[in-house]
Amino acid sequence: MECKLIGAGEAYNCGTEVIGLELDILGKELNFHIDVGKGQARLADIVPLARTICTEITNVVVENIHGDGGHIPCCEGCAACCGPYLVPLSVPEVLRLKDEISAAQEHQRQSMFRACLLSAQRILSQEPPKSLMSQTAESSKVSSAELDLVSSWYASLKLTCPFLYNNVCTIYEQRPLACREHFVKGSADACEGECSTAEVVEMPVQLPNALAQLAGELEGTSVEAVILPLALVWCEQNPERAERTWPAVMMVKRFFEIVKAMASKNSTAVVA
Repeated sequence: MECKLIGAGEAYNCGTEVIGLELDILGKELNFHIDVGKGQARLADIVPLARTICTEITNVVVENIHGDGGHIPCCEGCAACCGPYLVPLSVPEVLRLKDEISAAQEHQRQSMFRACLLSAQRILSQEPPKSLMSQTAESSKVSSAELDLVSSWYASLKLTCPFLYNNVCTIYEQRPLACREHFVKGSADACEGECSTAEVVEMPVQLPNALAQLAGELEGTSVEAVILPLALVWCEQNPERAERTWPAVMMVKRFFEIVKAMASKNSTAVVA
């Protein structure tokens, strides 16, 4: 899927239909115009677009906090939150990450695969909370309390992110949307330790959820998420899902509809 933002002073002639998206983020209007080809696209192909939208939204949120005198320590090179925190990926992100790692130089690729495999073995050797399994066995919806439960279980494994090397993120440009959206106020010191006191910034749109909803609708499945260290193992077990395609224009239009609905809902909730 050829899909590029048309920025000021730029012209792209890579597609046949321009699709627009307007978002009101904390009172600032964001406008996107995407040139999309009329061919077929895979789930992985829409991830770069989601990353671009995520960057624009988080920039507005961070600027708004700075304007109010707040401080955000999060930046490239800070690994304070890259400890035993559960990082969920939507299916499109998992498939995209696999493509990007596979395209890396051989020594980098082998190192990442090995680190992910070791983490996956550790995770799969432990039983998740039985209370969580019983509560969600008959439901595709997970409550915040259940998410807290599984996050605590994951933290108890005391894993480090398999993509962290010498305290540097080796996939920073390809990092998950959950990482891109994660900002805290105050000091990075509050992120460290099992009892984090960091004040996490709430985003007006959660792009991982938007991608997960899109994938669920297209594939006819429930909303899914994959823990980051299990991403490569999941891809090995689901190779057919990487090859399925849909009309690119339809995919982008539906994704924009989902994002716009989420933004409008959260905006209404804040006003109320």
